[in-house]
Amino acid sequence: MQLLEFDTEGICSISSLLRQGIVGYANDTPTPRGISTVWLFLTDNSVLKIYTRMHDTVGWNEVGTLVFRLVGKDENVPKIVPLPQAWRDIAGIEKMLVVDDDFTSESGLQVSNDLGEVFTIVCSANVYQIEVLAPFFYGGFLPEYEMSHYKYMLLQ
Repeated sequence: MQLLEFDTEGICSISSLLRQGIVGYANDTPTPRGISTVWLFLTDNSVLKIYTRMHDTVGWNEVGTLVFRLVGKDENVPKIVPLPQAWRDIAGIEKMLVVDDDFTSESGLQVSNDLGEVFTIVCSANVYQIEVLAPFFYGGFLPEYEMSHYKYMLLQ
């Protein structure tokens, strides 16, 4: 079985970064097919860029995995949308797995705060796009798979 992991390009721990808290986010300008990138602004002034990479599986099938990069604020990062104080207190971080007979893919991320609110970033049904579901985000939500299909695992 093939394991398709998050691409973290040398980031030691996505979980440690996110546990500091999130002060805001940004996304690229949505197209009719969705958004391709989300940036999370963290309490230590770092910026975590999240997008997707597609992988061939069996036949013509593809599955997406998330890619994480630390970037500078001067690297064409859109204007920050501030988040409520509650997002500075992260209660849980889980990766969302697609488990199939031939592969397991790390295809999404869920971050929750102490109020029980959830911020979901997952690969989209539209190729090279991602979907966001959160109490502060307004827009459609078309994940690559039905939400019940994902397996959730604590992100270490």
